[in-house]
Amino acid sequence: MNPVADASPSLPVIDYSKLVEVKVSKDPGSSLTSQNERQKLFAALRDVGFVYLQNHAISPTAQQTLFHHAKRFFAQPESEKAKIETGESKAFHGWFSPQRTSGDSSKSDQKEAFDIGDDNDPTRPNQWPSNWPEFRTDMTSFFEQCHEVHLELLSALAEQVGLNAEFFLPYVQAKDHFFRVLHYPETTGASFRNRFRASPHTDYGTLTLLFNDSHGGLQVRNKAGDFVDAPPLPGAAIVNGEITILCAALFGSISILQHTIGPCWDLLSRWFNDTLKSTEHRVVEPTAFDKSDPEIPDVIPSRYSIAWFGHPNRDALIEPIASCCTSDNPRKYEPVYAGRHVVERLAKLHKEGKNTENWTDSMARDHNQDAVKEVKVTA
Repeated sequence: MNPVADASPSLPVIDYSKLVEVKVSKDPGSSLTSQNERQKLFAALRDVGFVYLQNHAISPTAQQTLFHHAKRFFAQPESEKAKIETGESKAFHGWFSPQRTSGDSSKSDQKEAFDIGDDNDPTRPNQWPSNWPEFRTDMTSFFEQCHEVHLELLSALAEQVGLNAEFFLPYVQAKDHFFRVLHYPETTGASFRNRFRASPHTDYGTLTLLFNDSHGGLQVRNKAGDFVDAPPLPGAAIVNGEITILCAALFGSISILQHTIGPCWDLLSRWFNDTLKSTEHRVVEPTAFDKSDPEIPDVIPSRYSIAWFGHPNRDALIEPIASCCTSDNPRKYEPVYAGRHVVERLAKLHKEGKNTENWTDSMARDHNQDAVKEVKVTA
């Protein structure tokens, strides 16, 4: 399908402050306000797959600081970054270069990343640059703030299918999330003939919070099968079904633009039996780049983003929620262990240097050796 360009906000806008208003306001009408906004969130993720999230609880200062850190980290020589290179034996924590892990610069994504998990988890330690304690402090603080937003969003979604607001809490309290800062290096327009900055893919877990700079390029596949632009919207974040929050920042005098909640992730989609469906997205050449202007060189500037990927506990067994299985929407998935699903998808990403466009459980390396028979996640 062909991309459909749109310079105006193309996604529904959700006000996070209204989602949580019932918890912080004494106004008798706050309960109805929160209920309406939660219904609006669920409908948007069901019908569109991505939303812009405004007035969330993550401060502009925290975002600005991480964008500055990202610029500094990725400006280091490759030899320095390679000292903390990631891999499966390191829980996929550290510096990630798709070109290096795949060995194929002709097809791998045009990006690099630095990845961490919960810094309090001794079983899967993070790798950190030496002599830079502020980077560690600020990354881990941001990780915790995103976790709290993630809990509120899951709570809102649970209530819309007749579950207790705290239903998902036991399945995410281990904080087995994945947090990365990304750099898409400066490149040429010609490079996009065969490669993406991020290949078409769905995310892996529950919800994603994504913060982008102002250079654009994010596209979301709509229900018609076309990729549409998801441009920055001042003051908002993008949320998708696995949920993604996107925000934009301008370097120099950094001004935070928009966040979005992105597509439903694979495992959230499995929980909701495709009522909330994993939404495919990609990062391409910014549509604002005007090749017809002879004064503009054929150079696409660097792009930075911050992505917090919410995941269930690694030992959580995920299956469709009973209330999401009906005669019109019968059960579509067998149970799967969350940790295994995420590891298999990360392993394939590292091996191929780009995400798989259409993932199925049969792609797991030990698919025939690990059939799941016991079902633990029910409603």
